[in-house]
Amino acid sequence: MRLVGGLLFLVTLAGCGESSTASPRPTDAPGTDGAVTPVRVTLGLYSGRADPAWTLTDAEAVALEATLAALPTVAGVPPEGGLGYHGFTVERPGGTLVAYRGVLAPPGQGRRALLSDPTRTVERLLLESARPHITGNELTEVERALAAP
Repeated sequence: MRLVGGLLFLVTLAGCGESSTASPRPTDAPGTDGAVTPVRVTLGLYSGRADPAWTLTDAEAVALEATLAALPTVAGVPPEGGLGYHGFTVERPGGTLVAYRGVLAPPGQGRRALLSDPTRTVERLLLESARPHITGNELTEVERALAAP
């Protein structure tokens, strides 16, 4: 009986010492290989059909985060789009933002904290990342909207 108890103890102890190959860090943490969590962008252009969408490269995501960090926070009501170009929706670990007409804001209605981007740097950065994923006509439509006051 002592032998069986001792064996059970050793088997239990050995099982506790096993290491797991799964990483305990959250999936949204930067990887040790320098990878960052995917950032998904959707270009708002259409009504009634799917808008173009893509995932930023790691370098694009890092550049986006650096640009966002440099923008001042203000309070206000973000502009709303209509037909045609109506902004970029950015789904990132820090939350979803809509970039439109020089303002970045979480989706929703009413007055709230916004990021002010009067030179539309973020929209231009996102348009640059879109080039491999959109048509020439879509590119022209957004370029025309970004050039308008």
